Amino acid sequence: MKKVEKILRRTDVGLIQFFVYIFCLGVLVIKGYGFLSVVYVHVFFVMVYGTLIFWDDFLRFFLSPIFAIIIPIQDHLIHKYINTFEQNIPAETVIVLGQSDWFKLEAWIKHNYLKSEIVALVELLKIEGKRFSFYTMANVKDIEKIMSDKSIKEVYFFGHGDSHVFQLSTDKIIYYCDYNDREKYSKQFVHQVHCGDPDGKSLIDYVVPEKNQASCFHFRKSIDSNDILKEFKRRTILAENTIKK
Repeated sequence: MKKVEKILRRTDVGLIQFFVYIFCLGVLVIKGYGFLSVVYVHVFFVMVYGTLIFWDDFLRFFLSPIFAIIIPIQDHLIHKYINTFEQNIPAETVIVLGQSDWFKLEAWIKHNYLKSEIVALVELLKIEGKRFSFYTMANVKDIEKIMSDKSIKEVYFFGHGDSHVFQLSTDKIIYYCDYNDREKYSKQFVHQVHCGDPDGKSLIDYVVPEKNQASCFHFRKSIDSNDILKEFKRRTILAENTIKK
């Protein structure tokens, strides 16, 4: 009995469900429903289960013809907007933007950010009275310079990633743990404007003083444009109220 309990504790629940499902398909065959009917049932449940588990990817590919038109237009509008601001030079606040490689499929069906998000960030930075610069084509060496430059006090990483990595371009990522040296890469604030993980250390943990960490943009979960805009709006209202006082 104890041996059975030990096996059950080790066994993945999903594996048990899988073999129960296979058993049920076998029962359908034995009862004479026919092989083709079993295939139809299997395809139906795969579609339902796959849609529930991989909903984001399913929706992205389902709407891919629309995204393939909207995303390049949105990217053009974003770069046209940020061309009115300083770019690729050190400033008090630096915004590192994830890049799209248009020779990769992902670039056409998955946007890095929306213009509304960039506009909301600019409005916040203007209210805070900070001089800022966008880095639109940063590579790994540029990130090293940004992180080690003491004149840069605040860095935004804007695009895709998690608590531990940032997608610098469609097929290039940087690992935040590579900057685990607070003396060399110290920043007053770091904002990871992308998805996060519930566990593990972020770049904020590595380079930002503990007293400032709570003020950094970092979500320990998957986020979307609504979450980003809501957080920027909250910070903007807070900054406006601080100025009024």
